[in-house]
Amino acid sequence: IRAKSEGRFLSLPPDAFTPDPNQPRKTFGQEEIDELRLSIEGRGQLQPILVGDRLANGKYPIIAGERRWRAISSSAVVAEVQAVIRSGEIDELHWLSMQIDENNQRVQVPAIENAMAMRRFVNICKANGGDQAYAANLLGISAGQLSKHLALAEAPPAVISLSTFGETQDVEVLYNLAKAAESNPMEVDALVDQWRSGELDGNLRQASKDLLANTKQDAKKPKNKAKSGEKVTKELAISDLDFQLAGDNYQLILITSDGKNVSYNINPELTLKLKKQINTNWQ
Repeated sequence: IRAKSEGRFLSLPPDAFTPDPNQPRKTFGQEEIDELRLSIEGRGQLQPILVGDRLANGKYPIIAGERRWRAISSSAVVAEVQAVIRSGEIDELHWLSMQIDENNQRVQVPAIENAMAMRRFVNICKANGGDQAYAANLLGISAGQLSKHLALAEAPPAVISLSTFGETQDVEVLYNLAKAAESNPMEVDALVDQWRSGELDGNLRQASKDLLANTKQDAKKPKNKAKSGEKVTKELAISDLDFQLAGDNYQLILITSDGKNVSYNINPELTLKLKKQINTNWQ
């Protein structure tokens, strides 16, 4: 009512509006759009979409409600889209915040797309002097939960595909797999293949949790390093340098390490023979 009294209420054909190219949501299921279209055709548009001020091309940019706009655009029954122009100044951060909130309250957005939007949100906050904790507060989620979403933005293709193709949107699962893939990408691929084939015992959430726990445990294990005072010797043979003397594999350099210092011992007699061999080959 207030929007109508203030002249901010619109009822125009679908082509009077245009989607926001920076909308976090990139995928729209056709089945969902069709269901929404039938609902609007049967009961009417119950809630107007939210738009910004008219652009230079004469169209209104959609802030929230792109699904409703798409549904009406495909309808042969409903001819106009009801919209409300957002009053007052609106910066990019506030615009993005409303879109993320709108998407999370409607049909679930792919977790990866949501993660990308949150990363952009954090970057805008930082550019304006805020930090990640400030961004989490604006989004209404915990700092830890935001960190998990941001980790998804850097996930490898095998993990991203799980969300992109709608196999799972479980943030916990995707986060566990993304973190485990930093050290054990092959094990993550194997787990995903096992789950897709139906050969996984138990559920994917627990399996991803166990895999991440094992990965962290392996990272804490001491590396095989030489203890102080313990001599470790490696040999570099002439054959390793693509040289052969009398068909034998001679030791050219002995490399010795005690865990702290490294020493190199060169066989002088063999070095002289090597020089003669090289000179002979080049003559």
